[in-house]
Amino acid sequence: MPTATTTDPRQRRKVPLPPVPSFLADDTLLTVREVAAWRRGGVSTVWRDVKRGTLPAPVYVTPKSPRWRLRDLRAVLEGAA
Repeated sequence: MPTATTTDPRQRRKVPLPPVPSFLADDTLLTVREVAAWRRGGVSTVWRDVKRGTLPAPVYVTPKSPRWRLRDLRAVLEGAA
């Protein structure tokens, strides 16, 4: 007997974040989710790239609050293009 696939209504839907606007100041601090959305990838990909050295290490505002400077990300991503 084939089973019907049902979705669990209690599951959260992931809403993608909008890309980083070009008018933001270079000193803007971005969260890991914002960096992932800007790069059109996932959060785990951001951390993997930091570990590989292709993205700069984050600045920790508090011990559990990593942030990236927008100017550092733009420099790395424009240099790779």
